Amino acid sequence: MLRNSKNNYLKSIVPLLTASIICLTIFWLWLRFEIARHGASQLHFAGIDQSKGDTIIRQILTGTLILSPTLLLIIYSRSKLLTKYIIRQIILPFSYSLGGFIAIWLVIDLSDNGPDLAKAGATILGIAKYYLVQIPQILVTILPITLLLSILYALGQLSKNNEIISMVSSGLSLNKILTPVFFIGLYCSLISLTLNYEWAPEAEAHKETVLMSFDKADTQSQNKQYKLNSRLYRNRESYRTWFIGAMPPNLASAKLKNVEIYQSDKNGKLIQSYYSNQAKWNYLDNSWTLINGTIIQFNENSEDIVQRKFQNLVIADWNETPWKIYSGNLSPEELGIPGLSFHLKSNSEKPAKSLAAFKTHWHYRWALPLSCLVITLIASPLGIISSKRNLTTSATAAMIIFFLMLLLTNLFLALAQGMKIPALLGAWSTNLIITCLGIMLIISRRNNSEISILSITNYLRKSYRKLLSRQQKQTSSRLSS
Repeated sequence: MLRNSKNNYLKSIVPLLTASIICLTIFWLWLRFEIARHGASQLHFAGIDQSKGDTIIRQILTGTLILSPTLLLIIYSRSKLLTKYIIRQIILPFSYSLGGFIAIWLVIDLSDNGPDLAKAGATILGIAKYYLVQIPQILVTILPITLLLSILYALGQLSKNNEIISMVSSGLSLNKILTPVFFIGLYCSLISLTLNYEWAPEAEAHKETVLMSFDKADTQSQNKQYKLNSRLYRNRESYRTWFIGAMPPNLASAKLKNVEIYQSDKNGKLIQSYYSNQAKWNYLDNSWTLINGTIIQFNENSEDIVQRKFQNLVIADWNETPWKIYSGNLSPEELGIPGLSFHLKSNSEKPAKSLAAFKTHWHYRWALPLSCLVITLIASPLGIISSKRNLTTSATAAMIIFFLMLLLTNLFLALAQGMKIPALLGAWSTNLIITCLGIMLIISRRNNSEISILSITNYLRKSYRKLLSRQQKQTSSRLSS
């Protein structure tokens, strides 16, 4: 008896110790990377004035996510048998759905980009790195639908086997039964928030950087660290226009190539132009060094033009940084929270209309991850069914609500970017509406009321009409004032 209890104890403690060692090792490696990154001031090199608050939040989220498996195993080991059973019933279809969606995406992407990767000379390790940098963006996209399908399947199976009825008959409330489901949704929201904070939005830029490392042509081997796309940046405050022929992926140390700079006066008349093969930004004194180029001075008389060549021209009074030039053409969808914060801070002099999209997406970066938790509020009551017909109806209703959720998200984001509604409201409205709908469904299920697609559709239609009429009243009041 004593030996059996000891064996059971060892069986329970070995996975916990293994997970703890792995998590602590990853955390230690990540901590060393963060220390090296801070010591090198890589962000400052690039001209990104990332605030201490953004840095601390990113570090807290990443560190928590790395150490979370150990904490989850501790919570799981101390949970009741019923809680463990419900978690296992959800984790299995969740794993299958997640792996299936990733596999489908991988097959589709390989069919499109596989030949190009082979021509670029990508190795197996390079291809793995190419897809690894895109995983955060893919996970943020598929986590909500994966949660929806897995919860519907797991709770549907429990209902089909009359296990939900047995749990309720034993005295358990519906809230206690669904608590593990909500906890899984909350944890998925933490994963999505960590990835969506910076990694997922900037996955496209990281993918381009990896692609550039595959170039093996003779002419490209000398310039393989440079991206092929150019950048055009207008500094309206200083009346200066930059055209960069090639931006390096590493803004910290590499040089900008094929640089053209046009300096105008406040009337828009061209005063000077600079043509340089390379340009280097010095983070110590915020100065620019133009290498091997020509400067042209335009006077009032168009025929009186002064031209001189230079090897190294140092200019100390320009306020542009490589990050400003790089991010000036980026859309808000390609920037994480630190990048959006920096863009809003460094371009505060611009009109509010041009910054509306960036403000909206700054709020949306925080709102999007919570859609995982919101999905659980919808899927949980719809997954508890009483017959096969109800399962089909609930699944159909859940999919309709999910696609309506996507539709409402795009609608509210477009309204916020057009300054029809505040940015905060545009980012969070969908979550608030679906949350209210989910609470209504949970209350209805707890009271053993039937949930029909017609009632859900009518409720959504009424909510949309109320919101639309309220918006029209606000618009008319603004016009009258």
